[in-house]
Parts: sequence; C-alpha cells; structure tokens
Amino acid sequence: MNFDYFYNRQSEMYNFIRLPMVLVEDEVFRSISIEAKVLYSYMLNRMGLSYKNGWIDEDGKVFIYYTIESIKDQFNCASEKANKLIAELDVKSGIGLNEKKRQGLGKPNRIYVKDFMSVFSSPNNRNTDFRKTEIQTSDNRNSRLPNNRPQDFRKSESNYNNISNNELRKNDFNKGQKPYGIYKNIFLSDEEYKDLTNEIGIRINEYIDRLSSYMKANNRIYQDHKATIINWYLNDQAKNINENSTGKMNYDIGESL
Repeated sequence: MNFDYFYNRQSEMYNFIRLPMVLVEDEVFRSISIEAKVLYSYMLNRMGLSYKNGWIDEDGKVFIYYTIESIKDQFNCASEKANKLIAELDVKSGIGLNEKKRQGLGKPNRIYVKDFMSVFSSPNNRNTDFRKTEIQTSDNRNSRLPNNRPQDFRKSESNYNNISNNELRKNDFNKGQKPYGIYKNIFLSDEEYKDLTNEIGIRINEYIDRLSSYMKANNRIYQDHKATIINWYLNDQAKNINENSTGKMNYDIGESL
C-alpha cells in the first residue's frame, strides 16, 4: 500500500486514545498483554464521557458501559478473545484495573475503571522485595545491551538514567524555584506558578501532583516543569474538544461485560 504523508494541519484531524507509558514500561503491569493495555486505554477514554453523562454512583465513583460486542468490533476478534482481554484487567481474575457490577433486569453491567497510578501513591503497595527485583531486572537488562547498538543511543540512554537529582535540585534552587507536588519533585518559580495559575486556574495543583506522581513512578526527569504542565493541559483541552464534538456516548443493549 502506498500511504500518503500528513501535511500541515492534517496532523490534527484524527481522534486518538492515549496509552500511558507507565503501563508499557513499569514492572507492575508487565503481566498483562499490550492488547489488554490498549483496551484499558479505550476504557480511560470513555471515563470523561461518562462523567459528562452523569454516570456516577452514590459514592461518587464514575463508571462506564462497555459491551462485549463493542470490544469484538474494535479489536476485530471473537468473543473468546474479548473475554480473555477483559479477564486480564478484571479485579477478580486479573491485575485489578477494572471491576464490574451487575445491575440485573437485563441492564448492562457497570464497569468501574480503576486508577492505574494509585498503586504508586502508597509505599505499602510496592514492597521492598518487589523494588529490589525491579532494580535488579533493570540492571540486568541494561548490562545485556548488545555491543552493536548505535553509540548515540547508548550515550543518550546513559544521560537519561544517570542525571543527578541532587544536581538538578541545586540548579533549580539557584533559579529561585521551589519544590511542589506530592513528592516535592516539581520545581517552579513564583512567576512560573502564577503563570500556570492564570493558564489553568483552580486545577493547577491537580496538574502539579499529576506530573509529580508520573515522574516518581517512571523515574522521569523534565528540564522545564512549567512547559510540561502546560503541554499536558493543552493536550487535555484538545481531547475534551474532540469528545464534545462526538456527542453523548450511547451503548448497545446486548451482551455486556
């Protein structure tokens, strides 16, 4: 097939689902297949629409509807494969990223999508033995890097993994920046914080904590935290515009999760 290029604003014309990098890279989620991770991303995408539709239970928990037929159609698979993917995510048979509640009387099941980042919020969720295994696995993987990998790749990988956090913090304080976020790893000056507040409004601390958790969970380092937060915010705004243009989400009455 001869596919054409994207030209100019054509690159903005499609809707996308987001697959969080932590699902792909972190050892916590290594047990589930990439297809199950994509299915979870579809579920995350539906959460925003569910909130707009008012699909919230008496405890304030947002839920979605997702039929087997929808999964079969999206993944071009049979019922057996669709159920296998669901099982990988289920709280009873899988990793626990979703939980279904039966409503009875021919109504479709409610699907509660769990927050994938919440596992990192409590140190009790990741014990010392697991972290030790994770570190050893990472070290062994790096030690087995083939010698024929490009020199530029090894150099950039080394720079990425070996940046001194203490040195970064020293530089941040020299710029007059202060630590913010759950893990105090987001550095902003008073002027930067003011600019972000003017841009984002009352959700500023939500975005700061979101970036703080993401960096901690993935061992990520960003040179400009203000620019990263604004980029995330603008991406979310664009996503909301796409969702609003789609209209309210409907579900088919039929075989459900």
